[in-house]
Amino acid sequence: MRIFRTVLAALVAALLVAGVLSTGASAGSAPKRIIEEVPPRTKQVSYNAFKLKGTVMEPQADGTLLPYANQKVKILKKKCGSCKWKTAKKVKTNDKGVFKTRIYAPERGRWKWRSKVDRSNGFGNTKGNVWTLYFD
Repeated sequence: MRIFRTVLAALVAALLVAGVLSTGASAGSAPKRIIEEVPPRTKQVSYNAFKLKGTVMEPQADGTLLPYANQKVKILKKKCGSCKWKTAKKVKTNDKGVFKTRIYAPERGRWKWRSKVDRSNGFGNTKGNVWTLYFD
């Protein structure tokens, strides 16, 4: 009976390890979308408001880019380098994959910002560049 349990335990462990490796490889190899945005440093529209504009495109197998049309984009912010990212806004793209929104800088201190598109349709999580807004 001990031999049977040992063989069964080894077989279950091998199946679990194979399952973990196969899901880890597929999750990391998902293609990413392309997020291009203009940092809002020079796009000040009022005292503490800035205009953010960007585009999200999906690369195709034949090398073309399709717009990420009418989908959600999250605008994330954090207060410090060791703080966690928090969702500040959720905006939708238009038919051409363009998103626009107004974001606000703090009166004191600095906030780091980035845009993010969640995984869907075979694409992985995609994060934009990190930029900082502040007043001197």
